[in-house]
Amino acid sequence: MVGRLEIIETQMSEIVAAVRRMLESPAFKLCLIGFLILLLLLPLAMAGALVSEREARAQGVRNEVAQIWGQPQSLNGPFIVVPYTVKIETKDGDKRVETVVERRAVFTPEQLDITADSSSQVLHRGLYDVNVYTAKVGVSGRFSAPDMSLVVADPQTVRWNDAVLVLGLSDVSGLKEAASIKIDGTQDIPFAPSIGMAGSETSGIHVRLSNIASGMPIASDAPLKAFAFEASLTFTGSGQLSFAPVARETRIAMTSDWSSPSFSGAFLPAERAVTDRGFTASWRVPHLARSVPEAWVGNDQGIERLHPHLFGVSFYQPVDFYDLVNRSAKYSVLFLAAAFMAVFLLEVRSQKRVHWVQYVFTGIALTFFYVLLLSLSEHIGFGKSYLIASAATGGMLAVYVSRAMHSHKAGVAMAGVFTLLYGMLYLILRLEDYALLAGAMLGFAGLTVVMFATLRIDWSGSQQRTA
Repeated sequence: MVGRLEIIETQMSEIVAAVRRMLESPAFKLCLIGFLILLLLLPLAMAGALVSEREARAQGVRNEVAQIWGQPQSLNGPFIVVPYTVKIETKDGDKRVETVVERRAVFTPEQLDITADSSSQVLHRGLYDVNVYTAKVGVSGRFSAPDMSLVVADPQTVRWNDAVLVLGLSDVSGLKEAASIKIDGTQDIPFAPSIGMAGSETSGIHVRLSNIASGMPIASDAPLKAFAFEASLTFTGSGQLSFAPVARETRIAMTSDWSSPSFSGAFLPAERAVTDRGFTASWRVPHLARSVPEAWVGNDQGIERLHPHLFGVSFYQPVDFYDLVNRSAKYSVLFLAAAFMAVFLLEVRSQKRVHWVQYVFTGIALTFFYVLLLSLSEHIGFGKSYLIASAATGGMLAVYVSRAMHSHKAGVAMAGVFTLLYGMLYLILRLEDYALLAGAMLGFAGLTVVMFATLRIDWSGSQQRTA
């Protein structure tokens, strides 16, 4: 009986020793580090949610400022809108009922030339910056004599005397000066509010053509004749400025002092030049490039018919620090893995051991880097914030590792590692078009270094046991 107990005690001792050796082996420590990285994904997700919440708040502030200063603007027009009536026959049992229905014909210009000069500025509200602009726009061109046969074969009446010239503007509250128009070189005629079409919710301004005194293209209720026009507008907006290619030939020339434009929409500029002082761009769009006729019935499809063909420029801000913080957080797992692996390599090559709790503290500190970076960026900008946050985090962790391992060399080595990691991360963030390539190359290089640096490590700890 005693012999059996001794055998059991010996087996239990061997099992305990084997478990202890496994727990102390480098392989188990590496698996534990991987598990800790997975646990740290939770605080990393919380940091990412904080960035998203602050970014949403900033967007809310931009929207509030835009409500006061001016929304993204789109210029659509001008058009001629002519009311007319037609008879529609319906059957009521055996009877035929004739109903007179009023409709509107919409005619586009034969030629349209737009010149736009935009001056930009950045408004500050609390911690947030909002890009806004003031645009001075000149609109000129020519209308052919409207041909009602393009819209309706047999109108009952055409109310030429109620024809209006319509100019759509997405946010008329941005108009800061009185707008006027010249027709065939006559005196300036002021625009009236709305687009002059009852029941329409489209935003814009209009002129009744019958109100034009000298050089009037309308005599009594006679059909409209061909005429030239020239108008000028001054309005404010934010974020984006777009135009609609309404004419048979639309030509637009734009200048701005904004140095980071993003051209978007249905058509890109035929010519462009971007410098540190601003940009110039020009578009030329023939009517064949858009699937819109020269005239249509406005009751079914109003002037909004050109909205899918809008084009223009967005006043893009390439140094949005929320975007940069978000992008840096995407490399957080790679960053944690590289930092933990550096500590692990120092540990396995020395006689000192780093407790797993100390790895947790190191991971939390690396996660808090993003919170520190975000909070500082809202006050002093991304560049200075990144320098301060990286120096504070990297310096503190270098000292912490030095004290934990009782080795100044380990602290110096970790300081070098964090300098390299934070420097490479900053470089990746600045390489907008090559960020993925740079990140992939950095990850591959780090993996290669770790693989060859750990080539002679006894992962099971068997050599240590033999010794």
